[in-house]
Amino acid sequence: MIPVDDLYVKSYLRTPELVPRENWQIQLGGQMRQAHTLTWSELQSFPLVEQMHTMECIGNPVGGRLLGNLVWQGVSLRALLALANPTPASDHLMISGVDDYFTCVPLDLAMDERSMLAFSVGGQPLPHTHGYPVRVLLPGVYGQKQPKWVIALEAVTGAQPGTWERQGWSDQAIIQVNSRIEYPRDGASIPAGQRLPVSGVAFADTSGVARVEVSVDGGLNWSDAKVYPGPSTMAWTVWEWDWAAPAAGQHTIKARATSGAGQTQVDAGGFLANVFPNGTSSIHSIVVTV
Repeated sequence: MIPVDDLYVKSYLRTPELVPRENWQIQLGGQMRQAHTLTWSELQSFPLVEQMHTMECIGNPVGGRLLGNLVWQGVSLRALLALANPTPASDHLMISGVDDYFTCVPLDLAMDERSMLAFSVGGQPLPHTHGYPVRVLLPGVYGQKQPKWVIALEAVTGAQPGTWERQGWSDQAIIQVNSRIEYPRDGASIPAGQRLPVSGVAFADTSGVARVEVSVDGGLNWSDAKVYPGPSTMAWTVWEWDWAAPAAGQHTIKARATSGAGQTQVDAGGFLANVFPNGTSSIHSIVVTV
């Protein structure tokens, strides 16, 4: 996990004025049988749920820092929607924030048992920049599908293009398998003949990370790393590989992950390779001198 202060911040146009919890309301409407305005005190009557969840921006570049793993607390989104009871004609959920940002997700995803309306992280209230008082968390999709400062949940028929989708970003925004080398750092100088642990993190969609491989010769040969998955596929996987006796010289280290669905990262260019419109799955590469 990371400290919440280290989690990246991405906002649409602006960070809105702070709304105290006691004044916050969320509209459950659209094609709902029992449209409802939910208050903060009503929200607290639902059972508390807690889960580890990695958040990643769809614009995260190769090896980028726009992802982080945290433990969140809140309530089941499915339980909230059951209160309003979407009609059989509805198949998507429109999620809107006070900052005028909105997106649309399949109703089945919103009703997933892992989907939640989060109001705390690490046991503390959400920081304002991360959505105080509440934000949506959904499994297997990038942050653009998990709005902050949520004030409306509307059941609708058919997918409606949201804020970023109207600018060409992916409608589904499913997380592409990716990995990042944490150690050593790019450009590092390393003593020759000493064992070197190469380590990092990997992340994928709800199928999880099945495998991570490391190359220290620019991709000519690959070795399997040890993987340490999180408590669920919604959390990143930590990996490590021992470089037994690095030879003197310059080496290009690469890491590639394979998802549980069989998607493997590929070499596809540099820092911003293939980020738009679906997120990148390009291999992270660094150069070190031994």
